Amino acid sequence: MNPNLLTELRRFMADDERRSAALLSSGYQGSAYLFDDGGAHRLVIKEAGGGVFTAWFHRMMLRREAHVYQLLRDVVGVPHSPGMLDEQHLLLEYIDGESLKDERSALPDPEIFYARLRQVISDIHAAGVAHGDLKRKENILVTRNNEPVVIDFGTAVTRHGNPLDQMLYPLLRRFDDNAWIKVKYARDYKAIAPEDLYWYQPTIVEHVFQLIQRVFRKLTFRQARKRRQGARLGK
Repeated sequence: MNPNLLTELRRFMADDERRSAALLSSGYQGSAYLFDDGGAHRLVIKEAGGGVFTAWFHRMMLRREAHVYQLLRDVVGVPHSPGMLDEQHLLLEYIDGESLKDERSALPDPEIFYARLRQVISDIHAAGVAHGDLKRKENILVTRNNEPVVIDFGTAVTRHGNPLDQMLYPLLRRFDDNAWIKVKYARDYKAIAPEDLYWYQPTIVEHVFQLIQRVFRKLTFRQARKRRQGARLGK
């Protein structure tokens, strides 16, 4: 990486006021900041959070995530990463987009978007990575050109990683394929087109989770509350 850029990044992280003004998100695992030098460089900087032990663990997870991004360096539809800054902070390409959760209803051509998302997921798997949390629509961005971008590989596993990764990879890969169906059809499984059924093979874990969800919704009268809310809003 350019030495001058490294110097600017270090200055940015050392400047509490500047860093605070550029905060993108914050949680128990850490924070993310937008570094923008007003020129050619716009990067997301992920910083580990927590106490003495948890911060060490979260830094280890960031380094693990950096390795995943290196495996995905040739995949279109995934932020590219210059690597780690001083083995402490993960650097990522900034993607200008909104989450699928917010943009779903505004997609000009949903079929094209979801077909492209399907390709991104397939390319991620071909690189030996399974994301594991694509059911969260916040992990899928819609760019200004209505292209899909998959982000946040903190829960990802790799096909040729440690023994635990190798054991979990087939399961999380199946989670990814099922998640594509879930986000495309908004959990309306009866509407799945015949050509897409290949991608939907619920695991025992998902069957149990769906059962718990259905029971919880009935116990909390969720559907009735949604109907009353819709009536109040005139829908």
